[in-house]
Amino acid sequence: MGCGSVSEQAFASANVLLRQSSNDLGPFRSREYDLVLSTLSWEKRGPAAFEALGREIGELSLLRFNSSANRPANERKDEQLKLLAKFSRSCSAIELDSSTSFSANVQKIDDFLQAKVVAKKRPLRVLCDITCIPKSYLLLLIGLGFRKNYFARLDCLYAEGKYPLGKQHEASASLANSTGSITSEGVWESLPVPFFESESTIPNHRDVLVTLGGEVGLTLPFIEKYEPRRLGLVMISESEVQTPEKLPKSEQYALSELQGEPNVERVNLSLSDVIGTVRYSIDFCKQSSADTITALAIGSKTHALALGIAALSQPRMEIICRIPTRYTTLDVEANGNVIGFEIEDRFEPSAYLS
Repeated sequence: MGCGSVSEQAFASANVLLRQSSNDLGPFRSREYDLVLSTLSWEKRGPAAFEALGREIGELSLLRFNSSANRPANERKDEQLKLLAKFSRSCSAIELDSSTSFSANVQKIDDFLQAKVVAKKRPLRVLCDITCIPKSYLLLLIGLGFRKNYFARLDCLYAEGKYPLGKQHEASASLANSTGSITSEGVWESLPVPFFESESTIPNHRDVLVTLGGEVGLTLPFIEKYEPRRLGLVMISESEVQTPEKLPKSEQYALSELQGEPNVERVNLSLSDVIGTVRYSIDFCKQSSADTITALAIGSKTHALALGIAALSQPRMEIICRIPTRYTTLDVEANGNVIGFEIEDRFEPSAYLS
């Protein structure tokens, strides 16, 4: 099953309405926001979304994960802070522990958002640049925003990247016999995302839905430990998994093994097709007779965003992210394409204020 283009522009699920707009940032230029969020990163594409947006931001809040032990990464974040400050009249950093210290950061982010809601005396209209935010924290924002009613609206910007595939393949070869990967180091631990737990705590049967990225070799054992009765694979239609012959031999083998799993189904969806990914995820859940559908958010940020939106309406669905020992400083440049997504609470009047 394939889907290379994005045609559907709006989709309602539970209490939220999702709109996607490739290369049209008009709605984000004219709307007033209570809060604008981004993340300080070592990636070159960090400021790309706001550069494309081209508007002044009143107050910009930046998630800054502690990387004091990594001096080059820290210096790049300092440089990015100066660049991002140019887009805003007021720019401040939210100081957090390292991104792998998830539980320690949850309360800090919750406290920050709750204070904003109390000050406004209503749910917030938020613009978030999701380009460099780790998937677990993106999903946390969706959970806090729409499960705890912190957000009336969450608009998202994403700057697509140019991934240095040659360097990735060199890294894959050098890491073939170690517990490392292209973007991370150490063993992958499972992180159940708060607000996205299944209503069944001890399921008799489990189906697994995976949004897949470029690290198939490490993904395979991660999936197998959940012992899926039925497996759904969401692959990025623009990624190299579509041309397996270009992958390193170890990745080709892992992809072949994955697709050889019993009761597996695969769908190819564009990086920008969040609506298509939400729709597929909901259909996968509805067709499942399992007590729990475990969604593994391993691939792109945009497909992780889709899993979060789908899970808001699916009580049997839980979302799991991977947490490595640490992330590697793989630099990614912007490819010039910035896409936008609007998520609004259909029943919250302040979502529609201009």
